[in-house]
Order: sequence, then structure tokens, then C-alpha cells
Amino acid sequence: MIPSIWTAKRRLVPRWRSLAITVEAKELSSPPKVGENRAVGTIPEHLLDKLAIWRNAPDIISAGELVETALVEAKEGEAANAARFLLSARSTATQPLKRLAGLALKRAGFDHEVPAALAILPTVEKKVWRDRTRLYPHNPLGWVELALFEVTSGRRDAALRSMLIALQLAPNDRHVLRCASRLFLHLDDPDRAYDLIAKNDATPLDPWLIAAELSIAGLAERKPRYFEQGRRMVEQAQFYPRQITELSGAMATLELEAGRKKKARDFFRQSTLDPTGNALAQAEWASPAFGIEIVPPQSLITATEADEATAFHLLRAKKFGEVSDACQRWSDAEPYSIRPFEIGSATAAMIGDYQRALGFADKGLLVRPNAALLLNNRAFALAHIGRLKEAEQCLRGIGRSDERVWLIKQANMGLIEMRRGNHALGIANYHEAIDGFDKEQNPQLAEVAKLFLAREASLARLPQARELVAASREGLKKLNLTAHEHVLIEAETALEETAGQLVDASS
Repeated sequence: MIPSIWTAKRRLVPRWRSLAITVEAKELSSPPKVGENRAVGTIPEHLLDKLAIWRNAPDIISAGELVETALVEAKEGEAANAARFLLSARSTATQPLKRLAGLALKRAGFDHEVPAALAILPTVEKKVWRDRTRLYPHNPLGWVELALFEVTSGRRDAALRSMLIALQLAPNDRHVLRCASRLFLHLDDPDRAYDLIAKNDATPLDPWLIAAELSIAGLAERKPRYFEQGRRMVEQAQFYPRQITELSGAMATLELEAGRKKKARDFFRQSTLDPTGNALAQAEWASPAFGIEIVPPQSLITATEADEATAFHLLRAKKFGEVSDACQRWSDAEPYSIRPFEIGSATAAMIGDYQRALGFADKGLLVRPNAALLLNNRAFALAHIGRLKEAEQCLRGIGRSDERVWLIKQANMGLIEMRRGNHALGIANYHEAIDGFDKEQNPQLAEVAKLFLAREASLARLPQARELVAASREGLKKLNLTAHEHVLIEAETALEETAGQLVDASS
């Protein structure tokens, strides 16, 4: 069986993309609060140091360091000459570094000087950042970029080493902290991710870091520390909408979990005024809980990095055939995350595109080889294309540490046995899963398992098929499991085609 993706909780944990993409999303700079006037000439001391190094020794390394620092500090004008140097005809700067230079000029108001070919791409190039960290080992942003390439390549230990160096060099930097916390989550260490954010001196004053603390707290099974401080930041209108988009979304999620839907809806609406792709996806994910649209339709078109949100929107709109393409774009932007592969494989499998489901599952398992949901999805797809032995072998990798996933495994064993013609054993496997979901007080997954059993019984022409399909029809209607309606249609179609050809279930 393939469970509804809405049964999986989503947390608004920080996204980790290339530096250029993060800067473009306005997640690094710290513009003044609403009504706050800063001294026009104020330049951070470490940026002044970079300026001095560049002026004394104008080369690619010093220019690159200055451009990166200026982008983070939203002082791009101070690095305009260094950016021009990197883009000049005599420059041997790499394309990623030229893209950062182009972005700096663009944000400094010199759009006309930026070559059209310098598009910002969601890619990380190992050689570029490996060379940068060797030439300039004290640059924390270079180590973060290198760690991103390493984790995307499946080199988890190397990524951790690179990230720890970045943390030593810049222990209070927002970008480093958010990326490091996401890496620790990827390494299945939510406690370390939470402590990194919650215990940092920079967090109480930074809405982006408070958003991370609120979101990671649930994964680490901790009580959020800065909820009230975050509430004041949002309700007192201290910051512009972009600066509190993820904070508002994180607070909305906590309010929703506590059953305070009105407050949750208000916070979600605040989060979508000028959203990041992450905040937009959180609001789309939460939309079924409200029964109304809480995401402005135009946001899916105008917001950057909206592919995850688009995938959720398409699922709600029952446009299942379009979900896989959105998941593919989403995985291109977040290649280290298994969630686009989980949803992409599940949705493709549910609409019968088993080869594409298998492709998503295989790619996701390269990122996390023991991901139980992906193993289940892979087995489900393999069983449908007749590779029953491989499907069974795939399920052997799933233990009982997560009862819900193990019960899904039992349902998929039922599918395999039914396809082998072992109907009695297959029905027993399905009933084990159904009884387990009932015991776990999970009526949605129990109903999904009943539905897949009804479909298999219909395809196998079993006498109880009609009764099972009728019960599933009522169950889907009662629980509003719209994502699985097509499975019911398949079962009903099979019943019509096999009328009068029923066989004994014990055969």
C-alpha cells in the first residue's frame, strides 16, 4: 500500500541550498526593522577587513571573499568594484563565483552590467569549493558549500567534517547555523540540530533562527524555547513580511498542532505575504486542515522555489499526473532531501506509473539507503510490474522500529502474496496491517489498507470482493481520503469486468 502523504508531518526546518540561491531568497541579509533608521555609512568591521585585503591585494580570492561577505551583510555596493573585477575579460574566476559577482552587482543596482548568461543555478560544484577552501581555509561559507556537495554525493562523514570547520570559523552566522542544523537532521541527530540553534546567542534576536528553533524542537521532542519571543516579533510588526515568513509559518504549525485553528490560520496568512518557498510549502501542506485556501493562488507563480508547494497543491487538486514533474524540480533544488522522492514515488505508484515510481525510489535510496518509506514504495512499484522476488527482498530491509512503516510493509507483503496467487496468505497479511492500524488508532491508514485489499480481491475475482469494495467506498467518503479515490475506481472497474467469474479465496 501507499499511504496518503498528508499523514506525514511536515516541519518548517531550514532549507539548505547553494549560497547564491540563499542570497537570492533574501535569507541572509538583515535589513532594518520597520521604522528603524540605521546610519547610512555603517559597515561591519569584518567587511572593512575584506575591503582592506582587496584594496591591498586585488586578486580573485580577495575579490571573491569581499563579494560573499557583502552579499551576506546586504552591503553589495561596497563590493561593486570587486564584482566588476571578477566579471572582467581578464578574470579567470569560475562560473559559480561569477554568478555571485553578478548577483552582487544586480542587488547594488547595476543590473545593466550583469551578463544575461549568468543565471543562478541550484547546483554545487565540488572542484570550485574544494579549491576555494584550500586557497582560503578561513572562509566559512566555502566550507558550507563544500559540505552541501558532499552530502548530496552521499559522503555524509566528509560533509560533517566540512560543516564542523564552518561552525568553528563562524559559530554565530545565520547561514552556517541553519545549514548545519539541516545537516544534523539529515544525519538523524535532531538533538544536536536543536541544541545548536537553541543555545546560540544569536538566536533570540533573529527571526530566522527562532523559526528554526520552533520547527526543530518537535523533531527533537523538546519544548520550544522562543515561542513567546517569536509571537511578539510577529504580532508587534517589528519586521518586514519577508523576514518573518518562516517564523510565522513555524508558529502557525505549532498553533495548528495545539488545535487553535483560528490563530494558526492568522499566522499562516502572515507567512504568505512575502513567502520563501519553504514557508509557502508549509502553508500548502497545512491547507487540508482548514478546508479553505490559505495560500494566494498567485504565490505559486510569483514565489521562488515553489515546486514543493506546487506538488502539495496539485495533490489537493487531484492532478496526480502533474505531481511527479513538480517533485522532480523540487528534488533538483534539494537533492539531499528524501521527501521529494518519497512523494514523487508514492504519487507515481498510485496513478500506475510504476517505472517512474521506481526511478524516484531508487534515487531517494541513494541519498538515504535505509529509508523505510522509500523501500515500501519501491516494493509496491516492483510488485506491480511483476518483479515479486525483488519486491520481497526490498521489504526485508524494513525493521519494526517504526510501527506505522512496518504495518505498511505487512500490507505490501499482502500485495505480493496476492499477486503470487497465495490469496489466503495475502488476505492474512492485509488483515494484520489493518488490525495494527486500528490498534494504533490510525483510522486513515486502516482504511487505505482495506482499500488496497478490496482492489486486490477484485482483481483476483474473490467472492468477498464486492463487499470489501462497498465498505471501502463508505470509508473513503467518511474520512475524505480523496487521494485514493482512483484506487477505488480501479477496484470497481475490476468488479464490473469480472462479474460472474469469482473464485474461491482459498485457491
